[in-house]
Amino acid sequence: MAWGRARQYIIDLGPEGGEVIATGTPERMAMKNIEVRQATQNDALFLQQLMNDSQIMAILNELPTSVDVWADAILEWDSDPDEEDYIIFDKGMPVGWLGINGLLSESKQVWVKVIALLPTHQGRGIGHHVMSEIIENLALRGFRSVALYTDRSNERAQRCYNRCGFKISEKTAQKMPNGTTVERYKMERAIGIATDR
Repeated sequence: MAWGRARQYIIDLGPEGGEVIATGTPERMAMKNIEVRQATQNDALFLQQLMNDSQIMAILNELPTSVDVWADAILEWDSDPDEEDYIIFDKGMPVGWLGINGLLSESKQVWVKVIALLPTHQGRGIGHHVMSEIIENLALRGFRSVALYTDRSNERAQRCYNRCGFKISEKTAQKMPNGTTVERYKMERAIGIATDR
């Protein structure tokens, strides 16, 4: 991971092997191929492909976009100290995007503006892993809580957020970029409360 602090533990291979030192908890080791790094201009094409995937556009109620839109967005993110955007990799291949904002908030509440994974990488625990890592990183940086919005119909995402310790704090409706009004949940969690890893 590009952000968290590494933990070490020793795996005992028994009398014939020595000891192997690995980084992370056993659960994290299962995600050893998952990496996260800050988004750069080189990621504009991937973000355009990700966010133009028909399944993702339907779930997020988005409209089609061009590569230029994403190149401009990355330039804005780079100059905005209130926001961080990351690309999620599996075995070196980009598979998702995580964006957070509210980093300058006096309340110390950060918002997950988006987490999106290619459909081929959903349901594997990657979202839970990345969310758990960012929550740990934000706690180390002194933030007190994390919040997000999700569609009430997106039960898969809600299960992931619940596993990460988020609770529904508000029900609302929001007009989305594609013009649809969607029933949504605001979900929040305090940082420092243990997650189900």
